[in-house]
Amino acid sequence: MLGVCGVGMAGVAYLLAKRGWRVSGCDAHLNPLAEWLRASGVQVTEGHDPAHIGGVDRVIVTPAVAASEPERAAATAGGVPVFRRGEVLASLLSQQHGVAVCGAHGKTTTACFTARLLQELGAEPGWCIGGATRRLGGVAGGEGGGVLVAEADESDGTLSLYAPAVTVLTNIDLDHLEHFGNEAGLLACFRQGVAQTREGVAACCDNARAWQVAQAAAVPVLGFGFSAGAALRASDVRVDAGSVSFEVAYRGTSFGRVELGVSGRHNVLNALGAAAAALLLGFGAREVFAALAAACDELPGRRFESVAEVPGYRFVADYAHHPAELKAAVEMARAQRPGRLIAVFQPHRHTRTLALGPDFPAAFAAADEVILLPVYAASEAPIEGGCSHDLYAHFRSLLPGRRVRLARSREEVWGCLRQELRPGDLLLIAGAGDVIEVSDLIRKDVACGWPARRDPDGFEPALRRVPGTSVEAFGALAGWSFFGAGGWARWRVEVADGEALAGVLRLCAERGVAWRVVGAGANAWFSDLGEPGCVVRFAEGACKGLEIRGEEVEVGCGWKGPALLDAFEREGFSGLEFLDTVPGSLGGWLAMNAGAHGGEIGSHVSWIRCLNPEGKCLILTPDDCGFAYRRCAGLDGRVALACGLRVTRTDAQSVKALRQAARAKRIPLAGLRTEGSVFRNPAGDSAGRLLDAAGCKGMRIGGARVTDFHANIVAVDETAVASDVLALALRMRDRVARGCGVRLTPEISGLDDGQTGRWI
Repeated sequence: MLGVCGVGMAGVAYLLAKRGWRVSGCDAHLNPLAEWLRASGVQVTEGHDPAHIGGVDRVIVTPAVAASEPERAAATAGGVPVFRRGEVLASLLSQQHGVAVCGAHGKTTTACFTARLLQELGAEPGWCIGGATRRLGGVAGGEGGGVLVAEADESDGTLSLYAPAVTVLTNIDLDHLEHFGNEAGLLACFRQGVAQTREGVAACCDNARAWQVAQAAAVPVLGFGFSAGAALRASDVRVDAGSVSFEVAYRGTSFGRVELGVSGRHNVLNALGAAAAALLLGFGAREVFAALAAACDELPGRRFESVAEVPGYRFVADYAHHPAELKAAVEMARAQRPGRLIAVFQPHRHTRTLALGPDFPAAFAAADEVILLPVYAASEAPIEGGCSHDLYAHFRSLLPGRRVRLARSREEVWGCLRQELRPGDLLLIAGAGDVIEVSDLIRKDVACGWPARRDPDGFEPALRRVPGTSVEAFGALAGWSFFGAGGWARWRVEVADGEALAGVLRLCAERGVAWRVVGAGANAWFSDLGEPGCVVRFAEGACKGLEIRGEEVEVGCGWKGPALLDAFEREGFSGLEFLDTVPGSLGGWLAMNAGAHGGEIGSHVSWIRCLNPEGKCLILTPDDCGFAYRRCAGLDGRVALACGLRVTRTDAQSVKALRQAARAKRIPLAGLRTEGSVFRNPAGDSAGRLLDAAGCKGMRIGGARVTDFHANIVAVDETAVASDVLALALRMRDRVARGCGVRLTPEISGLDDGQTGRWI
């Protein structure tokens, strides 16, 4: 079994082992299911190797395993039959008294409820489900021979192979169209499974597609739901924080009130689906409804699962990844009556994000805030319109009044929320991918004393004691960027001189606190999710020395570029006129090796005095600087304090004329909130040309737009937030990558993955 530690594969492995097969399997990464499988008699190996195929009679693959994968290719070459997981489960279920639970949403919960209900009714069912409750004890169970309950997956079309005794059809929504091509193909798959059912079909008559498909059955159909025409009906539904109750009636007879130990109106439908399966299997109505509460008292893992215990805070994970599922999860969270409901969502698959993108925002209407993570690809390649920045654009246009932020990593999300969460908040972690690992970050911090210990002990008082510093905790960064957008800095610090800056860097090094030094803000983007650690800049007037030494001028790096050129003009110093109208500070110019019209500042630098990450001072020679296109390698991780600039002495009028000539060549940006070029030019080409060819001019997300006159310049309006700029830059990058295969890198500082400094 290739990919044996997947939840669906593990269940099939268990069933085969219990039926007498000798089963072995491998997976690239082992998880807790590996030990459970070994205890069940399955041999599990970490890693893939074609040698695993030797001596086997059958190979079973998870849908994620490509035909070209070496083990699968070895099986094919050796004549070993290869089966999909869904094919095997369909065969096992069809050979006995099987209950196939299928549908777009609620399959796992309904299947768990069904297996538990049969246990409560005295049956000894087997099961194979893509999730498990504490009482069931595993994703699969039972020795075989009796009733087998299985979650039947339609995503790869294998649902059409099932011939169960009973089918439970929870609902049908448009999904998996990358496999079926269109709605007709999707419905045909469900219709085939229904037509092959041998004893009875239970279908939710509240869902039009499900009820229509159920009519293909050649056996009795039992409709369940809230509709007046449902043979099995729930009414007077009352949803509380930890439970839901309802009146239940069957074929016109009332059977009283049922209270479930789980919340959510959607879980009433899941319970009714389980009850319908039991009724079709021949159990009496009174005993079914009497056992329903005990059977439906817990949800499977990652179905509104509490993932951390912190007094005053709630952390819940949910597997929801389709708009209908997300709407139910968000409404269930709102029923808890939190102070604020914050949802972190990781879209699942690029194809689903593209197909259903406009439907997602409405699902989060009851949330106070949404944070979007990059798409969990599930082996898919990115496609235009199917990325998280595309989904973010839908949110900005369809939910303009709702706060939505675009995150770059799970670590960035929790790094933000560990500071922003307050007592009474509920954090909903939603998605079917590795977003669940946010829970691990939370539990790790909780074990270390969060929320009482949010930051290094004693760091802030020590920071405030550094002479020459002005410190603001959670200081707003919007004013420190030409974009006028961005979140907070955990500590926003202004320093009066180089000594103060050295003191801040030394303290950060001692306490393991991240830092970032910025200049005038002309080339700085700050995340809406905040900046960890210290964000530092020189105070107004700081580090602005200017000393003439013959043909060299020693200049402090706190100078704003335009003001420095004004000073050079007054003194008659020529050589840097090509930088006229280039915004920023001298320190920023050095770090980026600022240039224009064929000139670069690096060619005029004779030395740089800087601080290393530990706050120690050192001098860089031109060779040490390593100037290259838009880069000074010697300043990586260092901060420039002063430099020597080689200039030519002339008169003020000559310098003025040269500046005016340079200014005439520049793109006019007056009146725009912009930071100039977003991307660096790739070798031998122009980023602006590539972006123009990709059709980027005029593109807009939220309050950020690509200008009509230059495709590499983004301007913002007063409604813009930093996530607008990030989303637009990602869309621009992807357009070029798809169009000509060039992956552009950002010129604006901060537009990276938030961790490694690499562009995402």
